[in-house]
Amino acid sequence: MRTIVIDLALALPPFVVGLATTWRVIWPRWKVYGKCLAYATGVAVLSLLIGHWSVVVGWLHQSLGMGFHIWFCKRHGFRWYAVEDPARYIALSRASVGMEDAAIESGPTEPWNDPG
Repeated sequence: MRTIVIDLALALPPFVVGLATTWRVIWPRWKVYGKCLAYATGVAVLSLLIGHWSVVVGWLHQSLGMGFHIWFCKRHGFRWYAVEDPARYIALSRASVGMEDAAIESGPTEPWNDPG
């Protein structure tokens, strides 16, 4: 039990940072709580199965998620660290998974170039 708590403590920082930066663009809202529960449960189960490697898997999972977020933002003209129009981001996300009611002008298709 003690190793599970240690693994959770080590695996949570990237999850907390990712959630703190992207909570506004997660839809539907209940999914925020679902992500918290699923991530903690997944790391705990992996901790039982593969030991401390669960921390590595958790960090890789969060890195892939943030990488996709950055790619999606640059593709649609948002700053990845401060999505200027969360409603448009959510609509584009919905459209990208085939939700028909999410018709929106996709905006820029060229990557956003960071001047800084």
